Amino acid sequence: MVSLDRRKLLQSGLALAGLGLTPSAFAQIEDSPLAEKIGQMLLMGFIGREAETDGAVIVAEHLAARRIGGVLFLRHNVRSREGAESSARLFASADPKAWMAIDQEGGLVQRLSRDLGYSPIPRAMQVAEGRTPEGAGELYHQAAEEFRTAGFNMNLAPVADVHDPDNAVIGRHGRAYGTDGEQIADYASAFIDAFEAEGAVCAIKHFPGHGRSRGDSHDGFVDITHTWSEAELEPFAQLINRGRAHLIMGGHLTLETVDPSGVPVTFSQPTLEGLLRGRLGFTGAIMTDDLDMAAIRNNYAQREAVLRSIEAGNDIIMMSNSARPDPELPQNFIRWVTEAIAEGRLSEHRINQSAARLAVLKQRVGLA
Repeated sequence: MVSLDRRKLLQSGLALAGLGLTPSAFAQIEDSPLAEKIGQMLLMGFIGREAETDGAVIVAEHLAARRIGGVLFLRHNVRSREGAESSARLFASADPKAWMAIDQEGGLVQRLSRDLGYSPIPRAMQVAEGRTPEGAGELYHQAAEEFRTAGFNMNLAPVADVHDPDNAVIGRHGRAYGTDGEQIADYASAFIDAFEAEGAVCAIKHFPGHGRSRGDSHDGFVDITHTWSEAELEPFAQLINRGRAHLIMGGHLTLETVDPSGVPVTFSQPTLEGLLRGRLGFTGAIMTDDLDMAAIRNNYAQREAVLRSIEAGNDIIMMSNSARPDPELPQNFIRWVTEAIAEGRLSEHRINQSAARLAVLKQRVGLA
């Protein structure tokens, strides 16, 4: 007999036929302890520059205990090539299937940088101006080889936002491929294809569009209600329709034309489940931007931010754990979600949905 929860999973279209989940992966989801499935949703950062630091050792212990799904590397973790790569090796030895995530767009946002001995990647605007999408693919294949050799398997890129020179976050730094949705999708596809070929997943950002915003969500909420247009959905829609979109990151942006409540996209079910999944037909995994960014941290308690993110439809909850480092964040994360299930605010079915999507994501790059 099919269990009630498995029947729900099948009915929701997230099982074998809907997502291409193998029978073994499906069985693994069913058999995994709830706490472990919850922990796999957490992508956590750390304080440390090399494997020998206390912060890195604590993360390795969490990985070995299956309390977290992967590790986020920020600029402060990447001060030397050997330091970053030694940390990645330590974490992979603790859990060979864990995500090792870092921003490696190119240009200003390239954590594995030329200063540390890695090949420079031009910013997106330069790539679009100087290369065809095929030529960009050659460039990105080289970058992807270095990325994987360094020990990373999740690139928090590419940017699918539109270019606006007056935008201080994207446009001013040439982080977008242009203004035309099809062109943006062409270059983003080349980026994704190159990294997936080397065994790395890409997180397309920042849904539903950060390119015409006026503000930086690192500092506070960014309201895009009066600057955003439907045209900013086009690159995301193109990538979804082409079968290139497998992981999408939402921004800490408010868009009241889609969600009149005024909550950020990170917490907005109408935006993530309604617009992204419902209207655009996205079936892959959704991840938050860092919940430690000021837009969230200054307005919500951690527990509430985590629960709202999951309620909205996010599958990976990214927390840099750097503003107020908590060595027991994974235990707290698991406890918060478990309590919410006991209270009826969340359900195990909802966690299984994320577990299924994450299992498919890992299958794509050989981590299942």
